[in-house]
Amino acid sequence: MGTNQRGQETVTTNVSTQTTNPAVEVRQLTKEAMLVLQTQAKEHPELWRDPDTNWHEVLTREIGGAYDEPTPVTMKTGFQPKVRPGESAHFSDEQGLDFLDDMEGLTEAIMATPGILAWLNHFHLHAYGIDRWPPDKNANMSQHVINHWLGEKDRNIYERSNSGRLLWLAHISRQAAKESGGAFTAIEALKQFSEHAESYHRFMQRPFMRNPRITAAYVQTLLGEGKGLNNRGVWQLIRQINLEAGARLIDTLPQEEIQEMFRINTTELRKDKRNVTGRQHLVGHHPLVALSLGAGAQSSCLALMAEQGYGGLEKPDLAIFADTGWEPPAVYEHLAWLETQLSYKVIRVSAGSIKDDLLAGKTPDGYDFLNIPVHLTGLDGERGMAKRQCTSDYKLKPIKAHLRQELGLETGRIAPKDKSVEMWLGISRDEVSRKKESREKWIDHRFPLIDQDLGRAQLINWFNQNYPDRELPRSACIGCPYHNNAEWKEMKEKDPKSFQEAVQVDWALRAIPNLQKLTKGEAFLHSSRQPLSDVDLSESKTYTESMQEECEGLCGI
Repeated sequence: MGTNQRGQETVTTNVSTQTTNPAVEVRQLTKEAMLVLQTQAKEHPELWRDPDTNWHEVLTREIGGAYDEPTPVTMKTGFQPKVRPGESAHFSDEQGLDFLDDMEGLTEAIMATPGILAWLNHFHLHAYGIDRWPPDKNANMSQHVINHWLGEKDRNIYERSNSGRLLWLAHISRQAAKESGGAFTAIEALKQFSEHAESYHRFMQRPFMRNPRITAAYVQTLLGEGKGLNNRGVWQLIRQINLEAGARLIDTLPQEEIQEMFRINTTELRKDKRNVTGRQHLVGHHPLVALSLGAGAQSSCLALMAEQGYGGLEKPDLAIFADTGWEPPAVYEHLAWLETQLSYKVIRVSAGSIKDDLLAGKTPDGYDFLNIPVHLTGLDGERGMAKRQCTSDYKLKPIKAHLRQELGLETGRIAPKDKSVEMWLGISRDEVSRKKESREKWIDHRFPLIDQDLGRAQLINWFNQNYPDRELPRSACIGCPYHNNAEWKEMKEKDPKSFQEAVQVDWALRAIPNLQKLTKGEAFLHSSRQPLSDVDLSESKTYTESMQEECEGLCGI
């Protein structure tokens, strides 16, 4: 024995060793029940914040009799979608496909019936709705309930009603995939609608667009040449198709002609910068492709792979190396070799010597500041690190300044939409947490190594196979506080001159009065907060782990 969502007893039948649940009857709330719930939403909105609210008790108490009616719909297993912490919104929406499959007797007309959807929302998707569509902090809770749980208006059913949106998303995605002839899957269509909600909302407002053949052409366009259309672009596309549909009886056309109609209109719309989100999506616009070259393992392999066309990679327009003035000799030698291997130009830029600025206690702009994240010990013994600003000052800023020159942009001028940069960053699959979007609208970051699903070990193997007589250096400043013991030890043994240089800078951090004023305690290059010359370098942690929080994703590659 058990109870169903209406508080009634159910019977579980045992067949062999398996348990089979009887079909769940889908009910429809009466008009009286809908009015009662509207009143309750105004007087007791907290009921819709509690995932354990017993709606059978609420409605029985308020009405005193029957509050629902039978429908021709049943659920085979009573599948209940759930929102699991940490999972994306579109994953929650994907469960709509299973929810739809669980229904028997469901039609489009029933999916637009407020009373049935309201029953599903309260008796089957209540906890899901609270997690999936939490109200804004300052939301009118009563209106939120009317939109998401009651949804008496068609627009609310398609756009907001918990069950309505879930079922319609699944329904149109499945229909479109079926009509596409394998061009895309139902999950791909659903993911597009879920992650770009405006493309779904605009689509649902035009009934003629729900023709499965038209839907298929629409989704295929959004997943292909329509990528990058913004809300305005999507609205303009549907508007143009609507105008042509009336004149050409679109539903009678062959599928190829329908698809071509979408393609032509999409291409025309992408000529207008107001209709796209990224400059790279403008028709006729070709962004400057620049590879951020750190001359370490990842970026070196990326540069050479692009030269060879590995995995279909095309050559960038240029590679750009930001010289901090304090790289190990091996990096400068390796960079010179790279320049002989690449047919595209390699540009060197610099904001000055990070070592000289550090010893002077200055930033490149002349401000009093420690420009690398040294390890600090305060006068009270408190431990910390100086702010990580070196990547921004010595790599990102000079790179951006040169890229503006390449685009012909004057200092301080806002970049027009027809001028942009696609910047390649050599972050590999095993460092995906360092993947960050650009802070500049005119720069779009791309991560070819992640796109190719390549990890650091694979890159080194590829390099060794193609360049067996060479070694890849570590791209990092000589005195980088992120060095681990193994790297300090290797520097001490293989490049003692650079190690002694780091030891001298480490000593200067605590000996120069001006630097002591800035640290307000003591500063060290080594994480143990001991003089570098005295550290036991036998224990180690990985440099990769240390670099996970590096601010711009430009160091160590």
